[in-house]
Amino acid sequence: MKKSSQVSLTILFFLFIFSSVTTAQISVGLRGGVNFANFSVEGSDQDFPFKAKTGLNFAVLFNLPISASTSIQFEPGFSQRGARISEKIDQFANNQQIRVEVKGKLLVNYIEMPVLFQYKPKLGKLEGILSLGPELRLMTNNMRAKSSSKAYVNGELVSETSEDETYGSGDDTHKFDYGIVGGAGVSYSLGSLKVFAEGRYHFGLRNLATSVDGDDSKVHNRGASVHLGILVPIGK
Repeated sequence: MKKSSQVSLTILFFLFIFSSVTTAQISVGLRGGVNFANFSVEGSDQDFPFKAKTGLNFAVLFNLPISASTSIQFEPGFSQRGARISEKIDQFANNQQIRVEVKGKLLVNYIEMPVLFQYKPKLGKLEGILSLGPELRLMTNNMRAKSSSKAYVNGELVSETSEDETYGSGDDTHKFDYGIVGGAGVSYSLGSLKVFAEGRYHFGLRNLATSVDGDDSKVHNRGASVHLGILVPIGK
């Protein structure tokens, strides 16, 4: 498809959305919550025992109704992502019990922009929320890796180390990421105010790792999140 045709289709799409919005009431709001972020690693010879890491998220909401039960919601905001490692290795050698404990975190912060199509069926006094759409992310700083390890022989601590490293965006990791996010939740009306709770899953599509010395490992953002928020109608 020619670039001019793509631009025309994009313009028509947004004209359709905003022409629909003119007959309904726009709402704005805020949400905040917790991420259970993780990394998915593929194509590596090494074992990366990543586990979910908790972090905060918040966003400003702009909800543009299309019909009585559907809307488009833009959510510019901030999100703490990454992963953690917690591993214990036990070995028996030379009649000695050896244990190594490793703990660490990968820390990375993003400015995020989900753009969600939402379907909101009536559930008695509640309103359901089904959300699906693309999600864009931009790193606000370099990825940071903090780790510590302890070695024990027959239950006695014999060594302890710690590391704090930074991976520069563009050199070791990609600064820009994109993916798909989907979720489900419920909302409750308090007068004109709507209070809602929602759970989501975030599926990163871009490989965050850059190729180093022929290593073609793929690393993707993954993880769930939960949110609480409010929406208030404006105008009209």
